[in-house]
Amino acid sequence: MFNRSRDILRGPEWANVRALYKSSGFSNAELEKPIIGIVNSFNSICPGHMNLKQLTQKVKEGIYASGGTPVEFGTIGACDGIAMGHRGMRYVLPTREMIANDIEAMIEAHRLDGLVLLGSCDKIVPGMLMGAMRVNVPTVFVNGGPTLPGRMKEGNPYGGEYIDHSIIQQSEGALKSGAIDQEKFNWIEDHAVPTIGSCAMLGTANTMCCLAEAIGLALPGSAAVPAVYSRRLSIAFDSGRTIMNLVHKEILAKDIITKDAIINAIKVNSAIGGSTNAVLHLLALAHEAEISLDIFEFGEISKSIPHLVPMIPAGQYTLLDFYEAGGVPAIMKELRSQLSLDCMTCTSKTIEENLQMFKNYNNDVIRSLDKPVHTRGGIAILKGNLAPDGAVTKPSAIPIEALYFQGPARIYESEQEALNGIRGNQVQPGDVIVIRNEGPKGGPGMPEMYKAMKLLVGMNLGSKVCVITDGRFSGSNNGCFVGHICPEAIDDGPIAYLKNGDMITVDVMRDSIDAPNVDFEQRRKEGRKVSYQSVKGYLYQYRKNVKAASEGAVIPSR
Repeated sequence: MFNRSRDILRGPEWANVRALYKSSGFSNAELEKPIIGIVNSFNSICPGHMNLKQLTQKVKEGIYASGGTPVEFGTIGACDGIAMGHRGMRYVLPTREMIANDIEAMIEAHRLDGLVLLGSCDKIVPGMLMGAMRVNVPTVFVNGGPTLPGRMKEGNPYGGEYIDHSIIQQSEGALKSGAIDQEKFNWIEDHAVPTIGSCAMLGTANTMCCLAEAIGLALPGSAAVPAVYSRRLSIAFDSGRTIMNLVHKEILAKDIITKDAIINAIKVNSAIGGSTNAVLHLLALAHEAEISLDIFEFGEISKSIPHLVPMIPAGQYTLLDFYEAGGVPAIMKELRSQLSLDCMTCTSKTIEENLQMFKNYNNDVIRSLDKPVHTRGGIAILKGNLAPDGAVTKPSAIPIEALYFQGPARIYESEQEALNGIRGNQVQPGDVIVIRNEGPKGGPGMPEMYKAMKLLVGMNLGSKVCVITDGRFSGSNNGCFVGHICPEAIDDGPIAYLKNGDMITVDVMRDSIDAPNVDFEQRRKEGRKVSYQSVKGYLYQYRKNVKAASEGAVIPSR
């Protein structure tokens, strides 16, 4: 049994530690059992985390029922949606490392024997997984579940009957272009997100929860269960029991998160059409696990798996449809021939053993390999003279007519400058909109160009322009876009030397992004204007230490 807490809880020399636990109400009997840390990212700001206090209680009950003693501590959980489009977004990706640091410090400071992670949203989930890798104790992940979608059949831009939070920003563009009126816009605002939970589309939050399950650290079938369903409570209880099984069998986090498990997750991400941010997070997870994985290997793996699940923003379905069709186990069953099925999971069984009890209940939602939504993969890694160290796009969310795009550059030095230009009708069909100085260092914090892309889609320009940036995009973006361009502008990347009118070619199917007529070496000799902003506080330290997006935007931990 994995029980390192006994090192500081047995014998007279550790009476001071026992006394401190007893001052909080713990008994001698409780201190003789394995001590399990529960990391609770509950807050009343982020709707995806509103139910975590209730779920934490059920996890505790499961731990007690299986012979352990739970102890709870908190960590932060920022909401990407609330932070979107203003200075706050610069803090969101950096919180990932803060969360990993919290977990490492608390688990090691108190010699805890196991770890249950409770989170739902974008950077919280990977931050928790990264922290688990650092401490390498038995670990289970529990998400809070997605919100139920809103319902809007008439005028639904996704083509189905459901809508989600991402339609709101898109509707601003539709309001501006006259496609909808103010009354319709107000109705969408009030009905798109009817319950608590992570956003109903396949954004980064739900992507990372699905990948945590695919990788083996969450109970099979748990990721897509809606936040308001009672099954969430039983999953939390069972997760408490599961962590005790892992402790007794001494199955550690790194026994589950192996390179094969991460490759499985990359393949599942491609099949479901997951977020571009999964590239950052899985590269970062590999870094913490001391696994060799680079961005171009990621791209080759992704390219081998077609897009099989048409979820918003790359189709009409939501996480509710995905859950009802069978969820992550059902898509993994369709991918059986492409996965490493002998990987260990938190159930103490292999993936192959876990999948035996699941099936696909809807072949329209979860397609087979021979009947894909798109033959192209969900994620593509591009390269060229504009991005020699790589760039990321999402072929499953790009209209077919925009998979090859060539046009003149329209340069914006920041996200806000681009938003002002788009709202001011500066952008014309055929433009390649360049938003630079928004990378991990340049932003700093690598903010998402979510609003810019959504406005353009709402203005019916999503396939008529292409947005490229050294920043990121939201998992809910669709249209023609390329992010994570490396090196970024602040690192003297080619994107820093582009000028208005330079012809840019994006060829997604050939994995290329180029400015074919630009001699970047000559441009470097001519010099450039440096336009990134000075920062202080945490962002100052983040800018000094963060690595490139092509390396997962990690702050090196070894």
